[in-house]
Amino acid sequence: MKEKMNVAEALALFNQLYKEVDEIYHQYAKNHGISDTALWLLYSLYENSGTYTQRDVCADWHYPPQTINSALKSLEKQGVIVLEAVSGNQKNKRIFLTDKGQEISRTVIAPLVLAEQRTFRRLQEEERELLLSLTGKYVELLQKEMNEDGTSLR
Repeated sequence: MKEKMNVAEALALFNQLYKEVDEIYHQYAKNHGISDTALWLLYSLYENSGTYTQRDVCADWHYPPQTINSALKSLEKQGVIVLEAVSGNQKNKRIFLTDKGQEISRTVIAPLVLAEQRTFRRLQEEERELLLSLTGKYVELLQKEMNEDGTSLR
């Protein structure tokens, strides 16, 4: 019979699983010749029908503005996106996919999203709800814990 894991062992396993998921996305991006940041940027544009601002990406995906700005400049240089200033704010730009960007979305991002959806469908509805609920609770509690002991990352 397997013994119960202590908190340290369970946390180590949780962190390893988290990193394994991260590695799956990293390898996918690498196999398609794009950076991890570019993958998530294109993913966010795909999910939001191509209308997103730099601030939206930073807020939704928890990337520092400098990281997003570097990825945007690279994608713009490659002809994947165009940037358009938001009226009244020259720093915050709206991001649009070019024809090349739309093709990358169709050939790289759409298959990724479909694989994720197929994977999620293989979980029972209760398992999906539990996964989301517990992950959300863990994030909330970790943020609270970090803020309480002064190790906040924000």
